[in-house]
Amino acid sequence: MHFERLLPPKFFLMMLVLLLPCASWAVDDGVGEGNSLSLSLSQAMGWAVAHHLQMQRVREQAQEAAAQADQAHAALLPNIGFNSYQSRQTQNLRAMGFNIPGFPIVNGPFNTFDARVQFTQQLFDVMHQDLSHSAQVGVEIARLNTEAEAQQRAGAAGLAYIAVQETDESVKAAEANVTLSKALLKLTNDQQKTGLSTGVDRIRAEAALAQSEYQRQQASGEYAEAMTRLKRALGIAQNVSLVLTDTLHDPQTTRDPDASSRAMKLRPELRALEKTLEQREAERDAARAASYPTVGLVGAIGPSGVLPAQYDYRTYSYGIQMSLPLYQGGALVARQDQADSRLRQAQLTLEDSRHQVEEDVRLAEVSLTTQLSQLHAAQDHLTLVQRLLTQSQDRFMSGAADNLELIDAQAQLAAARSDQIAALGALGMASINYELATGTLSFPVLPTADFHP
Repeated sequence: MHFERLLPPKFFLMMLVLLLPCASWAVDDGVGEGNSLSLSLSQAMGWAVAHHLQMQRVREQAQEAAAQADQAHAALLPNIGFNSYQSRQTQNLRAMGFNIPGFPIVNGPFNTFDARVQFTQQLFDVMHQDLSHSAQVGVEIARLNTEAEAQQRAGAAGLAYIAVQETDESVKAAEANVTLSKALLKLTNDQQKTGLSTGVDRIRAEAALAQSEYQRQQASGEYAEAMTRLKRALGIAQNVSLVLTDTLHDPQTTRDPDASSRAMKLRPELRALEKTLEQREAERDAARAASYPTVGLVGAIGPSGVLPAQYDYRTYSYGIQMSLPLYQGGALVARQDQADSRLRQAQLTLEDSRHQVEEDVRLAEVSLTTQLSQLHAAQDHLTLVQRLLTQSQDRFMSGAADNLELIDAQAQLAAARSDQIAALGALGMASINYELATGTLSFPVLPTADFHP
């Protein structure tokens, strides 16, 4: 039985039309699933800023803030509308105060038609002026929050990138340890044939090889986990083949003697909080101005008659209108108290954040200094252990010692390699944290991705 005979060609066309819109529910991240992507450290940070969904979310929040500012400013612009009605009604003259003998009690029915364009324009409205200013400041706050989120996204991607570099080096070191263990086992077997080693030496060498194999598998698992986290930090699909073009190295970070003061000026979080303080002040002024009078122009013009085409004449009205709230059950005072409290909260938050930034910078400086010292110590330790391994190997080959000393030297070499790799990774992460703390983290600006619902 042929499937084509069961379903007509129109069915396939209809299914194609129905499924095509579903393909737009995706994020254009610039790389298709299953493809390969090569990135350096700086490119990875720029990629995360351009493509991560969290960045797209804060960009949408910036668009929302701009729309709110336009909405707040619209209260100060002319307002033009149209209103029309056609009615047929009767009236009770006695309900209107007329009681004339001989006249009917109910008047009508009669038709009424009215259609007019209405116009209002505020001339004096301090409250909405302050609210409009507050919304404009909100646009700047949203922009600074976007910058702050970009710094955090780039930093997270950079840390994840270094974690992959570190685990990759650990895999290479583990493979080197396996190769060294295999060479030790071969050497032990050769020594046993010549009578210079025993079966105990061979068992020790086999155990050392098994331990090296275990460590290699553990390092491979850690590498896979780190790569998964990096892809998540970059905002790409997990089945994309990611190639890291940078290797783990000393970033040679330059220390700034005036890092704390510079961070106070550069950190976008602080600048956003300073703008938030300005916004709260505008909101406080708006709360106070709610008790001020407002003055505006009002007007209307249009036909009025019995029917749209019967006895309709153009009528108009215009004037100046003033409004002044006198008593609203204490709402005005409560609104002012709320605005004052929000202003004090913003002041406290800003001051606390300044202390936090200073702490971040000092901790980042301490970490950078410590990790640099540890790297130098790890490199010296690795050099000494390599010399120890060479001497232990010479002693075993000459029959002056068993392979216990050589296996111990090999274990020390494996630990020294791990320490050096960990020190390099920690130094790279400390460098990124230092740049985050000082607000100097830089990355290339890449085209942003769009979310298509």
